[in-house]
Amino acid sequence: MKIRILLLLLIGFVAQLSQAQVSFTNRNDRLTESDFHSGVAIGIADMNGDNKDDIIRMNQGYELHIEYQNGPNEMFTTKSFGNMGGNSRWSMCIADIDNNGFNEFLVSGSYDDIRLSTANDSGTDFSLSMLPNGSSIFVQGSNFVDIDNDGFVDIFACHDDGESKVWGNNGTGNFVERDIWIDMSVDGSSGEVASGNYGSIWADIDSDGDVDLYIAKCRLGTTDLTDTRRLNTLWINDGNGNFTEEGEARGLRVGYQSWTSDFQDVNNDGHLDCFLTNHDYDSQLFINDGNGYFNEVENTGLVNISFPIQGVMRDFDNDGWVDVLTSGNKGQVFINNGDLTFTELTDIFDGQKMESYALGDLNDDGFVDIYGGYANIYTNPSTIDDIVWINEGNNNNHLSVSLVGIESNRNAIGARISIYGAWGIQIREVRSGESYGISNALKQYFGIGSATEIDSMVISWPSGQMQTEYDIPINASLIIEEGACLAASPILSDSGTITVCDGESLLIFAPDGYQNYEWSNGSTGQSILVTEAGVYSLKIIDDNGCLGFSQGVNVLVNPQLTPTIGAEETNICNGETVTLTTSEEVGAIGYTWSNGDTGLSTVVSAAGIYTVVVEGTCDNYISNEIEVIVSVTPGIPVAEAIQELLIGNSGVLEAEGDNLAWYDEELSSSPVGFGNMFTTPVLDVDSYFYVEDRAGVFGMKESVGMIEHSGTPYSSVPGISRSITFDALEEFTLDSVTVYTDVSAERRITILDQGDNVLVSKLVEIQEGKSQVFVGIKIPSGNNLRISTDDAVNIENIGAGDPRLQRSSEDVNYPYMIDDVVSLKDSPFGGEYYYYFYDWKITTADDLCASERKEILAKVVVVSNKNIEDSNAIQLYPNPSAGEIYLDLQLHYNEETAVIVTDITGRRVYDQKPLQASNKIDLSKLAKGLYIIQLTHDNDIYIGKVILN
Repeated sequence: MKIRILLLLLIGFVAQLSQAQVSFTNRNDRLTESDFHSGVAIGIADMNGDNKDDIIRMNQGYELHIEYQNGPNEMFTTKSFGNMGGNSRWSMCIADIDNNGFNEFLVSGSYDDIRLSTANDSGTDFSLSMLPNGSSIFVQGSNFVDIDNDGFVDIFACHDDGESKVWGNNGTGNFVERDIWIDMSVDGSSGEVASGNYGSIWADIDSDGDVDLYIAKCRLGTTDLTDTRRLNTLWINDGNGNFTEEGEARGLRVGYQSWTSDFQDVNNDGHLDCFLTNHDYDSQLFINDGNGYFNEVENTGLVNISFPIQGVMRDFDNDGWVDVLTSGNKGQVFINNGDLTFTELTDIFDGQKMESYALGDLNDDGFVDIYGGYANIYTNPSTIDDIVWINEGNNNNHLSVSLVGIESNRNAIGARISIYGAWGIQIREVRSGESYGISNALKQYFGIGSATEIDSMVISWPSGQMQTEYDIPINASLIIEEGACLAASPILSDSGTITVCDGESLLIFAPDGYQNYEWSNGSTGQSILVTEAGVYSLKIIDDNGCLGFSQGVNVLVNPQLTPTIGAEETNICNGETVTLTTSEEVGAIGYTWSNGDTGLSTVVSAAGIYTVVVEGTCDNYISNEIEVIVSVTPGIPVAEAIQELLIGNSGVLEAEGDNLAWYDEELSSSPVGFGNMFTTPVLDVDSYFYVEDRAGVFGMKESVGMIEHSGTPYSSVPGISRSITFDALEEFTLDSVTVYTDVSAERRITILDQGDNVLVSKLVEIQEGKSQVFVGIKIPSGNNLRISTDDAVNIENIGAGDPRLQRSSEDVNYPYMIDDVVSLKDSPFGGEYYYYFYDWKITTADDLCASERKEILAKVVVVSNKNIEDSNAIQLYPNPSAGEIYLDLQLHYNEETAVIVTDITGRRVYDQKPLQASNKIDLSKLAKGLYIIQLTHDNDIYIGKVILN
């Protein structure tokens, strides 16, 4: 075995796309049991005192399990702790209620007792108890918070149907009712009038050193924006145990149907701002003026949030700005641009409908991860497995901080941490119980982007103590005790990212002179020998008894690189070029293309299959294959430049070529005909037409989707338009669909992106019964698109948001696919249903190389008109006729000699070409009346009349 000490390849973090890249990977492979289905209540916290975030989850919403995090890339250790009732719970919060160093959890629901699980002195087991009078409340959000600031956390619970409730901690981890601490009556009214309490958050909103309370309120059955049951409330703490409702004065008494709120510093000015989710109005962002008063900002990009159940702000890309994560009908991530605007990420969670979540660092790398739940709203577990979404990270620097209260409560809930540096200030607060019934990590996470130093850190403890620390390491995980000293960071022998190969190891050692060494993998001693991938850091105690923390060393062991080639277009014409680009791989030394080029891209003009080999530290890795097709541009079609036709007639233009297309304008992109012969419209003047030859890949016409309806016809829960989720792997035209209805009316068919933005729509008339509806809209390529109808149009024309189109409930078998073109994947409302649109007829675009166009003059020839009755060369008999007439010619007829019969309106009813010397014309199927006969011969036209009787 080789031991690498000094001669190491040091590779910095390299983002695959940019510093702000955010992507998550499903890592359910790290769970012993991935077949797990949560309700809305989920938690993340350190449950065994090892400073690693663990997962607290309940299968079917009540069977409680803890997933204990272990070392880097190791499996979680699972342990079951019994049932928390007999049905899915609505709320969870987590904290150390007796200050013994191990966290407890509170679980609650609808008039079904509030259950408190208390940890033993080793954190290995829990005893279950019930809060007094807990069965009298329908709990929504809940929190652990030290309301009376005695050093022990208390309990607050939102009540859906009445005033919210408080339980006080008596200092031993036992709780007694303390509703008297806060008068929760609203506008002097109590009871049901004060109901509608959904999401509670405790935060120092006015930055005066104590926690205030904000409650997001919603009440079904009332549309009055001034109804107290739906007016959000803000309770300001004066620091002496007195709470006053000041929502109106401070700009936060919102009357929409709000669900959750979060307070974070969106613009890094040192003051908490408010993000509010609503169900009957767009979610809102309010900016703190610095004194605890708020103003709404608009045009933030926080739009098209799909029925939010959760809404939390965290810095997912560690660029120093808090981002937004919402869930409900789906999970949506909005990246903070640093200017009070946000950009939604697309294709972030594989299109699954994330309903709830909890947040923390589930692989201890300094980036916030997500444990996602996929219940049906509101807390009904579905058949979709929960997912551990690991943040793939980037090259931004970061810091995580765990606080240990001494005079304050053990978790330091209510503390504020401020860090200062080149960016200015960032703040975080420690909270238990957030958003709607979830509990996120108590450890606080900061991103500092490309900054390499933190100037200082200030901690405002709940006890009122202020603590300032300097020499703060970056990319480190700190544990800071209240009032304790912080030693200077030990400088390790290695830093940044180190790559070692199979069979090698890395020796990391620390300076001498410390009383105690404790590495993040549990080792003690001055050095560690590393053979496994992970982030390794050191905690020391110096001669003064102060704790110190090193920066983390990110060790990669034989990293597998997965280069992927992409190109905007791979079908080109001869003489053109295409740029092939490979993904930038972390740890790559160089890139060599199959054509000999080097670098991240190559420009090619020759047909063939291309790959790229990426040189890594330990091995070389080959990419996917990509084929470039080069079509030979055909020559200009061969044709007579001037071609004649008779005035007042259509004519046939001819040209030679393989795949001809005809145009009526020189620069037109819309052909008017195809093939070697083109029939012009009726012409009265000379006209120009243009013909080109084409080669390449021609589009296809195909059908996809369920062919016909099966099962029950209509949804049992009408009211909104439902949809099908599909991937458009390339652009195509949706020509038509088949629908069924019992109501004739106009509907607007809509194509929506993952953010529910309408990409394209078409207003169509749909008749009662089964009908094929022409759509004719181009659908752009994209993942997780949806086809639906416009609720507003449905309401106007039908009287409800439901389009009254039949959906299938039987024989549904997703996916419905055309390879490399489109995949109808499922419905957000359940994979057992197929909504509205059957037998899609689609057309894909041609990808062709065209020749120069040949100009052809269709020259109109003026002819003389003659009367058949005056001509000795033509005989027409009998006339009148019962239906059959004879046309005898005594002229030199040829292949162009033709006869046309029209009725008195000019409608053609018979034609024949060419003619013989004697011609029988059968008009017996025509109605009685007068008809016009037109005989064309050379440049003459002979006109006659015939009567059918």
